[in-house]
Amino acid sequence: MASSPVTRSSTSRAAPKAGAVAGRPSARSARAAGDLHGSKAGAGKSASAAALDKSVKAEALAQDLTSPRLRPAATSSRTLAKGQQTKATIVEAALGLATHIGLEGLSIGAIAELTGMSKSGVFAHFGSREELQISVVHEYHDRFEQEVFYPAIEAPRGIPRLRALFDNWMKRSSLEIDSGCIYISGAVEFDDRTGPVRDALVESVSTWHAAMRRTIVQSRECGDLRADVDENQLLFEIHGLILALHYEARFLRSEGSMERAKTGFNNILACYATKPLDA
Repeated sequence: MASSPVTRSSTSRAAPKAGAVAGRPSARSARAAGDLHGSKAGAGKSASAAALDKSVKAEALAQDLTSPRLRPAATSSRTLAKGQQTKATIVEAALGLATHIGLEGLSIGAIAELTGMSKSGVFAHFGSREELQISVVHEYHDRFEQEVFYPAIEAPRGIPRLRALFDNWMKRSSLEIDSGCIYISGAVEFDDRTGPVRDALVESVSTWHAAMRRTIVQSRECGDLRADVDENQLLFEIHGLILALHYEARFLRSEGSMERAKTGFNNILACYATKPLDA
């Protein structure tokens, strides 16, 4: 379900939730949250992030005062940076492997062999395979945002932005034909399971759907789409195009799948737009 370069560190998160907030460009992220997900959601995230930051600083200060092992002299910034870089390397390798063999194919041993590290070295950064899988899901989603969400914000509200989201999604999909989409493969692997990995996948896909749904609502409000358009129905039809594209191109190896998906999107817009679309 994209590939302009991602400039931020691959994995700055020690825990999935914290990394998702800390790793994104603040100004652009705030704009995207307010525009794609609604201003209230964006404000809530900012307040939450600020509260978390204060809490973390307070806890760190208390630990520094009470535990000699955690004082700055004992944990240099250079050591911390090296640890973050090692963790980023591990997640980069795991993400590349997961796109080809799925999240279930990941293991501490496989990643250790791929990175040339020991199993204990990988385990020191990820205490379990499940934690590694969740980090991969979050990293995949962060890159998806960088390549699909944020560039689309530059387009005007309405059909131009909706089209930009779909076009960016298509660009990413074209790159994943030869590898795979973690959202799609993960849905197959975890559709009938419960647990944190499935929850992380559902949260990521739901975030993407919320952005698309918001853009459809904006398109209706600005008059580009008919007043009776149901945003959930339109989202369902657009999402269906991407799922069909992956099936046709990746599984059946059908030629012309990308063009058919683009034509399908134009046909959908033609049905719901208030005026004829430009050729």
